[in-house]
Amino acid sequence: MTRLRDIYGPGHTHLDYQRALAAGHETGWWDEHGVTAPWPEDLHEWPPAPVTTDQPDPIETDQPPF
Repeated sequence: MTRLRDIYGPGHTHLDYQRALAAGHETGWWDEHGVTAPWPEDLHEWPPAPVTTDQPDPIETDQPPF
């Protein structure tokens, strides 16, 4: 069983977060008032993966890389 003080960050159940908060531990997430809160249920990865549509610059083989 996970110790309540080890429930920090994403990946735990909402019930785990509620139990940890009730015991006075922090979860690593805070609400808009700065109060420690459970992680959102729809957030499974932190930090979120960057969203990019940029294509990498093509590498010219006859040019030095700098």
